[in-house]
Amino acid sequence: MTEVALAREVPLPRLVPALLSFVAGYVDIYTFLGLFGLFVAQVTGSFVTAGAELVTHDPGVAGKVLAIIAFVLATAASAALIKVVRHRGWEPLPIMLGLEFALLVIFCILILAGPALAGANDPSGIVAGLFAAMAMGTQSVIVRLLMRGIPQTNVMTGNMTQIGIETIEFLSAWLRYARQPGNRENHRELSAVRGRLLTVLAIALGFLVGATCGAVSYAKAGLAGAPLAVVIVGALVLWAVRRER
Repeated sequence: MTEVALAREVPLPRLVPALLSFVAGYVDIYTFLGLFGLFVAQVTGSFVTAGAELVTHDPGVAGKVLAIIAFVLATAASAALIKVVRHRGWEPLPIMLGLEFALLVIFCILILAGPALAGANDPSGIVAGLFAAMAMGTQSVIVRLLMRGIPQTNVMTGNMTQIGIETIEFLSAWLRYARQPGNRENHRELSAVRGRLLTVLAIALGFLVGATCGAVSYAKAGLAGAPLAVVIVGALVLWAVRRER
């Protein structure tokens, strides 16, 4: 990758990954509540459910396993698409955000315009869950490949670990700076660690707020509240297009 391409990928406003994290938490809550316990952002939950099938019977296990497969296929397809887009000399971020937007639109159409979901094995619910999982898989690749230095926006276990690590690093850097406030190297290190800590905190908070808002929205508006995620990602697409222009 050229230095010019890297320069166009970073830095990003801290609000952008935080909004993506909000979307991940929001969509995950909607699929968990509306699609009978399906996790599409925190795929770890679906792995646990699949493993638990050995000793308990989950009527929706087929949909959960298919969602894992859809997530992985979407990550592979997204990575391949980014390579193609770069080969053609195009900027991938607006295109990939547009792909996530399109997948979320299909997800919302399926759960809103389709028949009422009768249970975890309802075919329309399973298909809707697949598109939600693909949207989250696409988002995961967007962050990993196009937002250098940004923690994942839909996997909070690693981010919680990172918060603990960066907190200790920040305290250590602050103590060194406090002992030698005139040392430029100490000041640069403190600024860098503070930036990393604030970024991962913003992402973790974004997911928590997204999950909370999603739960409240589902309780008040039902599935009709799901398109908020589409609106946010759509706004990010417009931002990315304007940024490149």
